[in-house]
Amino acid sequence: MTAVAVTHRPGQLRATLTGPVLGVDAVTALTAALELAERTPRVRAFVIASDGPAFCTGMPLAGDRLTSDILGALALAHDLLTGLTRSPLATVALVNGQVTGGGVALAAACDQVVAGPEATFRITELLVGLLPAVLLPVVARRTGHHRAFSLALTAHQLDSAAGVSTGLADRAAQNPEAELVRIMRELGRTTPAAVAALKRYRNTLQPGTGSLEQATEAMRERLEDPAGRARMSLLAGQGLLP
Repeated sequence: MTAVAVTHRPGQLRATLTGPVLGVDAVTALTAALELAERTPRVRAFVIASDGPAFCTGMPLAGDRLTSDILGALALAHDLLTGLTRSPLATVALVNGQVTGGGVALAAACDQVVAGPEATFRITELLVGLLPAVLLPVVARRTGHHRAFSLALTAHQLDSAAGVSTGLADRAAQNPEAELVRIMRELGRTTPAAVAALKRYRNTLQPGTGSLEQATEAMRERLEDPAGRARMSLLAGQGLLP
């Protein structure tokens, strides 16, 4: 089974996650799908959805993964988030179900996040002794820096309504697909060039995903801490890590 299923619909290209884990295969497939959407005529929106009960539970950490492997995956994820932020297309996340760790960043990097009735958002990195190094700047641009810090510090879980009130989501909807129809109708009143220009201007006012070098060094420190590694191994053994 492929990590991401790509489908074309009027005005949009959709990338549907076939599993909740944001592994290298999923990140690579999402990046390729975004690039395809940008090359395809008459596509106005790149949509990320999921066909499982969870939207996305973040990077795989279970097992004895090498620091270099995790940091390499982190760099690929950083590039994907930057691509979503800078894309000339409107990017939309249809979120219903659990969203944790890097999944929060994946949704937050999109221009519009539609939260379904079962959507929950939780930044879980500190629970396993890591840092949300790539995630934090992406969330902070939506929520403000202190709110993002507080969500990471406490690993507090937000439901759909709270996701909207904090800025992690833009719309709460009983039927996310119907809400996407409204978004596409609203986009249809604008021009692609104006959307692209608005996103470029937004990014000059508010930088998007932070420095990869800073994120890498912050994560390396945690990954090379023996106590942190022991905690990760314990949680992996209990089946609590993706």
